[in-house]
Amino acid sequence: MNADHKIPLMEQEMPVLDGNEQKLSNQHDSLVKGSINQTKLSIKNAFSRISHLSVHNVNTALFFIRENWKSGMTQAMMNMPFILNAGNNTGGNPSAAYTSALIGGLINGFFSGSNHSIYAPTWVAAGFNYYIVQQYGYEAVPWVTIMVGLQIYILSHMKWHHLIDFMPNYVIEGYYLGLLFLIGNGYIDYAFGLSDMHSNRGFQVYHDRFEMYQEFFRRGDLYYFGASIFIFLILYFGWKINKDLPLIVLVCLTGLMVGILYPTEKCLKNVYGDVSLRISFIESGGPHFQPDMWTIIFLFVYAIKMTFYITVQNLLCAKGAEYFTGVKCDHDKEILCVSLTNICAGIFNSIPCCASIRLIILNIRVRNMNRWSSILNGLSVILFYGLFSRYFLQIPLYFVSGILLYSAYMCPTWPYLEMLWRTKRRLILVKQITISIICIYYGPIESTMIGSMYAMLQFAEKMSAAASEIIVSSDEVQKNSLIKRSCVKQQDGADLQLRNDTLGIEDDFPNTNTFKGSFAIYRFNGAINYINVKNHIAQIKQLPERDYIVLSFRYVSVFDDEAIDKLSLMIQALISSQREVLLTGLNQGMIDEMRYNEYMNNFYKKHRHHFKLLGQ
Repeated sequence: MNADHKIPLMEQEMPVLDGNEQKLSNQHDSLVKGSINQTKLSIKNAFSRISHLSVHNVNTALFFIRENWKSGMTQAMMNMPFILNAGNNTGGNPSAAYTSALIGGLINGFFSGSNHSIYAPTWVAAGFNYYIVQQYGYEAVPWVTIMVGLQIYILSHMKWHHLIDFMPNYVIEGYYLGLLFLIGNGYIDYAFGLSDMHSNRGFQVYHDRFEMYQEFFRRGDLYYFGASIFIFLILYFGWKINKDLPLIVLVCLTGLMVGILYPTEKCLKNVYGDVSLRISFIESGGPHFQPDMWTIIFLFVYAIKMTFYITVQNLLCAKGAEYFTGVKCDHDKEILCVSLTNICAGIFNSIPCCASIRLIILNIRVRNMNRWSSILNGLSVILFYGLFSRYFLQIPLYFVSGILLYSAYMCPTWPYLEMLWRTKRRLILVKQITISIICIYYGPIESTMIGSMYAMLQFAEKMSAAASEIIVSSDEVQKNSLIKRSCVKQQDGADLQLRNDTLGIEDDFPNTNTFKGSFAIYRFNGAINYINVKNHIAQIKQLPERDYIVLSFRYVSVFDDEAIDKLSLMIQALISSQREVLLTGLNQGMIDEMRYNEYMNNFYKKHRHHFKLLGQ
């Protein structure tokens, strides 16, 4: 064969396939392609689960940035005085709080369980941090922040944070109503051009609020106060006219321009000094923290208080936004997110942070946004507090005060309060006002705990009603005989009703050949627990004199150990009064639980024929 007619090697070695082999080859190719596509899809889904951003190309990223830039910038601008105050009150450099704000915004955007979280340095931990700084120096604070993050992570596995679902809405709304006064009262000095409440660190300036307001009116600038009210009214009526307009951003930029053109000493720079974003790793500069074992144990125990406060506040913000905006929140992701945020904040030499406020305060339609808002908030922190911090701190205090007064006003959900008043549910309003007063004088976390405890006790009182059904025979029971008359009692204190049937008697009474005589059947309904067992016992004691007392458990869903202990004492009393006690409608699990009680165990061993299982 000459060179012109040579066949390529691939062509020479390519086998010729028959029909079946070709079919098998096509099936193999399709399977391989399907496997590759499935792998790509799983990777894509995994990325989606991690990021929650639903961004797969540049166009969708730009779309979400356009949709969320207003909310992100608004968060960063409105949180500025809160961030500075939280950092200042720790006793350290306020710039450390900027790092927490940056980390909180970015991590919240990627890992949060909701669209309405605003993560920032938490003021509830400022007092704890101040004590640590005074005792051990600021170098101990980042380590305690890491401890807080680890403790929150451990708590997340206990799933106790789901108990927030059982907190009544009036408790949460009372918490937000109290925040109105706390924020307004805490930053009212700005409205007079003063900084008495923020330039101090850890000590009390005034003995009471009356003295504080007297001093403000004596030393303060009333023109500044009028300007603050004017800024508040602009935001209030602007929101009424156009809810989509980023008013807080516009007001901040206007204040920035006024501060640059007409410099004044009554600005944030005069309160906190030159503060800018500074990112550093833990133990990277300054004195190093060298504790002994007892110090580490003390700080770990001390961090439990901050862990509790931060976790409760985070859940309150998420629960409040979920209820009053209708946007769902994944509490598991939310608690893991705040854990990761604090761990990273500690690594970057910063202070604890958590969800500080809900987005409804910012007039943002949370249904139309996603977590890009929080990421843009973090990027805005870099822009405003990093690159242009020297300019933003020149905003006059009356602009800052007007924004803070407006955010305080927006804390309560006013349509909800109006609905309660309109529907004449005045008692709930009284409860909310009471919780808000406790919040003002004792603290927001304490007020929610007291309100929740009150709600729990009120719920326990309602659940203490012993739901039951009572059937009493009027004569002796013989085999195949009928009950002439019987009666039913459905709730504690309800009237007795007469009936003339034998419905369900055969399921609750054992063999009549063995047990002959008159009887009273007491059917428990629902749960038997330490709350309602007392009322059950009171009803059983009121049963008429009969030969047999039949306790039917076939409608019982659950009972606890304390209820079994009290029932055992009652059964002893009934037996001592020469009456036979029969237990019916039981399953094997109930009998096993009863036998943990010593008396019930002995009673079961001696009188096993007095017990009747379901289906027997």
